[in-house]
Amino acid sequence: MLRIVIVDDEVLIREGLARMISKESSDFAVIRTYPDGKQLLDELPALQFDVLITDIRMPQIGGLELIRLLKASHPHIRSLLMSGFVEFDYAREAIRSSAVDYLLKPINKEQLFDVLYSLDKERTLLREKEERHRSGMLLSMLHIEEPSAVLIGGLILPQPYFSVFVLKGDSPETVCSCTDSLRQEKDNGFDVLELRQGLQVWIWYSAQPLESAELSEIRRYLQAASAGHTLHVGISRSYADAAKLRTAYLEAKHACDCGIYQSRPLHYVTIEELILPDKAGSELFAPYREPLVHDLQILNVEGVLAGIHKLFSELASQCAYPEQILRMCREMEELARKEVQEFEAVYRNGLTMTLEEQLESCLAFADMEKLFASSLSSALSSIRAHRLELSGTAVETIKRWISANYNQHADLNTLAGMVYLTPSYLSKLFKQETGLTLTDYIIEIRIRKAKQLLKNAPDLKIHEIGTEVGYPDPAYFNKLFKKVVGVTPNEYKRISSV
Repeated sequence: MLRIVIVDDEVLIREGLARMISKESSDFAVIRTYPDGKQLLDELPALQFDVLITDIRMPQIGGLELIRLLKASHPHIRSLLMSGFVEFDYAREAIRSSAVDYLLKPINKEQLFDVLYSLDKERTLLREKEERHRSGMLLSMLHIEEPSAVLIGGLILPQPYFSVFVLKGDSPETVCSCTDSLRQEKDNGFDVLELRQGLQVWIWYSAQPLESAELSEIRRYLQAASAGHTLHVGISRSYADAAKLRTAYLEAKHACDCGIYQSRPLHYVTIEELILPDKAGSELFAPYREPLVHDLQILNVEGVLAGIHKLFSELASQCAYPEQILRMCREMEELARKEVQEFEAVYRNGLTMTLEEQLESCLAFADMEKLFASSLSSALSSIRAHRLELSGTAVETIKRWISANYNQHADLNTLAGMVYLTPSYLSKLFKQETGLTLTDYIIEIRIRKAKQLLKNAPDLKIHEIGTEVGYPDPAYFNKLFKKVVGVTPNEYKRISSV
């Protein structure tokens, strides 16, 4: 919308011109008329407009002087000069004063509107260019903790003050509808930054810090535009320093995030209305760690889900912010990754969004718990089912490996990893199926091989046979062999050779 001010000392001319312009198009708005340039200057800088239409001769400050003064203080304002005089000197002076055009009275409507439409198009293109440039800088400022002086100096805001709004809706359409509706009423009043679908940031500009009446008016627009859909809106304090943009964004985000604990369709709150809770620390996870480790190791999915529910109940009691909830979820993920070897591959398989993106999309605390518990449960249940399928062949796989590699060190964790079982579960399963522990089974295989060599390889010395079957220490080999067989290796070799 092109905002126009008319200055002429003849009331009939200025009021008639205002009516004519207002009837022409809703894109033109005559916001004020004045009988003299001095009165207009007295109301600056609070007066915001795009085009000045002024007479040349007026009692105190004439049109040419008014244009020169405006050009010095408000170079973006374009000027149209009108007069009943046709002398060339006036036209030449008007051009020197940077007037867009020189209009003769009575005003030619066609000429006037040609100029106004041209100015409106020019203003729209310029504004769009400025908004694109400003939006890029604003996005950077939101994510930089300490922006450089160069970045701050290059950011020119339309008004002295700004406030940040963070909007999150149950769908991208809800948020966009609210933005479009308000933009029709508040043309050029705020910049819109889309962080992702359904999540927007508004940088709202004002001549003074936003007051409760203005905030209430914005709330009424959003209430009507959201039409019963879920919409969470958080508002920061008002600031005049561009370096505070990130601070304002974090304030608005905190206020918006608190909407997960209420059930009203519209959550609309300023940071000043909140009682900020203490941050949920990492110590919150500590009491639940050991029980969760146990349940993860034996893949007790129900036990894991019960532990998660207790954790979320604790988070809810502290009114934790989403980033604090996310931190707890990451700790739980890391624990599962450590205790369940296959977890990472199975958990990430098929995910189209990161955990953070999924949780950010939730508008209720219960939904956050349900989403996380469901994804974790699905992965653990899949791993458990796979292990049950493998359990029948796992022991045979381990036995074959030991038979082929009996002289190598057999680390329990490595063996368990081969068959995707936890070490404790593999030990239990192996003893159940063979009647021996893994250690005893390996000893049995090695001693059996040693007996074969003692019988069939007379050229090998006793210590060489010990090394061959995995016991490089001769004393230990002799002691272990006698314990298992009942005689020393030398005695067994002598008996076997008879």
